[in-house]
Amino acid sequence: MRKLTKASALLAGICAAALLGGCTYESGPKSFASTNFGTTPEQTTTAQTESGADWLKTALEKAKTDPEAQSYWYKGHVKNMILSRSTTSMFNGAVVNGKGYNVDARIAAQPYQYYRIDDKRYIRANDYWLTANEDPLAFDVLAGFDDWLPFMDKAVQLPDDKVYGTVCVPFQLKMTGADWLKTSQSALLDPLKQKLGNRPDLDYILNESTIKTTFWIGKDDRLIHQYETWIILPLPEAGTMDQQVLFQLYKYNDPGIHIKDPSEVEKYLLY
Repeated sequence: MRKLTKASALLAGICAAALLGGCTYESGPKSFASTNFGTTPEQTTTAQTESGADWLKTALEKAKTDPEAQSYWYKGHVKNMILSRSTTSMFNGAVVNGKGYNVDARIAAQPYQYYRIDDKRYIRANDYWLTANEDPLAFDVLAGFDDWLPFMDKAVQLPDDKVYGTVCVPFQLKMTGADWLKTSQSALLDPLKQKLGNRPDLDYILNESTIKTTFWIGKDDRLIHQYETWIILPLPEAGTMDQQVLFQLYKYNDPGIHIKDPSEVEKYLLY
């Protein structure tokens, strides 16, 4: 049990970093299955004239500066399986960059709502809204993607695929946890780096773990429309842990996106 506890702490650190991307859980043998993009080898794909890093850099820059990309809907889930236990958290909502966002979620079977506009943050508990003293869910679906850039030059371009009707160019990369830890500058991994040293058990987990991340970037608009991360990690003497994260961003600049005015929430505030 002691070994399992240590391993779980490590996995939590790596999987926290995994939230920077998205993934798909697959039951059965613990190896990556080929992704079915619904495209035959005979179909034309975009010639790779730029690297995955170039595509991601452009997408992140456009997400900040393109007037047509400052609001969007999103939905996704995070699924964790440790041994025979599985938990799934679902998220959906809308974002208006520079203004705020809302989140409707179900985390470990518990409903959850979160709302932010400017510097005001509220959580809904049962039928009441509560003021959040600090940000309990620092939810920015694009946050942390810069940390993938050092790896994206090695990403493989996959056949063109559609996400909600938008033709996208997918880029996929695979690495071990050791590769990620060595290169990533993410602050999420700082506590884990401090625990390394003469810890062969941690070295084993890092070297035997596998991370697969895929970005779907619009062929014409160069915006991120989907991302997926799938992580498989060994639990010493206890099997494996899988984590999947899968999010879709869609209807950029939809006129129907509406972040509630604070007054619509504040009249229901309990405190």
